[in-house]
Amino acid sequence: MAIDLGQDFVGSEALAQFADAWGQLSYPLLVTRGVVKEQYLEVVVKALGLTRYEVFSDFTPCPQLSSIERFKLASLSAHDAIIALGGGSAFDCAKALKYQWVQSLELEPKAQARAQSLPLFCVATTFGSGAEITPFAVIYTKKGKISLSALYLAPAACILVPQLALSVPKSQRAAAGVDCLCQAIESYWSRAATTESKADALECIKLCLMALKPAVLSDDLTAHTLLARASVLSGKAIAVGRTTAAHALSYYFTQHHNLAHGQAVALIMRSLFARNVAALRDRSTLLHALGLSLASDFKPWFEALLEQLGLLTSFAPLQLDEAEITKAVASVNLQRLANNPVTLDKADLRALIN
Repeated sequence: MAIDLGQDFVGSEALAQFADAWGQLSYPLLVTRGVVKEQYLEVVVKALGLTRYEVFSDFTPCPQLSSIERFKLASLSAHDAIIALGGGSAFDCAKALKYQWVQSLELEPKAQARAQSLPLFCVATTFGSGAEITPFAVIYTKKGKISLSALYLAPAACILVPQLALSVPKSQRAAAGVDCLCQAIESYWSRAATTESKADALECIKLCLMALKPAVLSDDLTAHTLLARASVLSGKAIAVGRTTAAHALSYYFTQHHNLAHGQAVALIMRSLFARNVAALRDRSTLLHALGLSLASDFKPWFEALLEQLGLLTSFAPLQLDEAEITKAVASVNLQRLANNPVTLDKADLRALIN
């Protein structure tokens, strides 16, 4: 199914190009927090010529439903846009605010339609998740995560400025970058993949292999620009193909062990790759894109890449016991697991946590 995704503006002049395309905003809600807010809020406000705006910062790196519920959703009716500034957490929070507002108007069809049309814009400071362009979001409760999906959650535009990523810690760059690579792989082999989404995934992989290490390990603006483009392609591919087992099993470790999302996904991808690729008729295309000859080559190659990027190469440092692994397996999102090209049972999932 084709999904109508928004515009993307990538490059040093992306903010100015966005402002020219969309015109003056009168009173947007800006969703941002922490260091990103301190460093870049004024930059964005000035670049977009904003004179009136509200800022929402009451959310955590793994946005909680309780934070969304504390916000006065009715106040969104006064805004002409939502602008999320940051990475996946800011984007998830902004999407969740819009989602909850739309749901609260279920008994008012005309008001609900107006709420759905409120434009959401994402200004990215980390490149990789693709969340700046997808119609999905994840929020958390004490019981676990909640996946949100609605066409009206797709941002109307995303803005990726390479300079905004330069001050992001290397560990954060690395986690986001490997998430980008893993999402491209997952969207390629997903049961829901299309010819177009596979093409986006392959181009994303190509850009990741070119840019990932220089973007993470240095302040190479060209590499950051390439990785920004890869992130948009990853989002486009995953919006159609959706994620698979690597993502389905990852969220537990982000919520309960404070592993960066991309890091958790990458640890599962290590052992998942060979198992899934064996089921693909067009496996040679994916292997060629990665520069590999055999599926068995992936794990040592990928672990070497993770080590070069300063990321964990196994679950060993977490010292997980059997009870913890059982909880992780029980937390799996069955909908995402259904996209996996190979049927996996609980024993299979446990074997991926190594």
